[in-house]
Amino acid sequence: MSTFVCCLLSNLALLAAVHLVCGCARAMRPDLRVRGTRVFIGLIVLAFVFDTALTFLVFADAGGPWRNQKPAETFFARTAAYLLAAVLAIVLARVARRATPPGAIEIETSPYSKSTLPM
Repeated sequence: MSTFVCCLLSNLALLAAVHLVCGCARAMRPDLRVRGTRVFIGLIVLAFVFDTALTFLVFADAGGPWRNQKPAETFFARTAAYLLAAVLAIVLARVARRATPPGAIEIETSPYSKSTLPM
């Protein structure tokens, strides 16, 4: 259980850091279209691939002190933490996208697609 909690907390800290960096990048360059959630999902997938490779290819046959850590048994807790953090990031992104303040000014961005942008 402690493996799950530690991995989940580190993933949520990574989510906050990615959103902070992406927000700063968009503030410096408004034409930059980078989404923190998409960057975070990419990092989580990359971390999961490396975690799987290390667990089952490197540490599976390692002797010595690695046998006491049992990385294959804690792999499923880490996987659940990766999945929960990714789902939470997607849900929070959708909630934030739908939340527009009442009385917000909307401007038309394209006459062809009839899209609007809340200000």
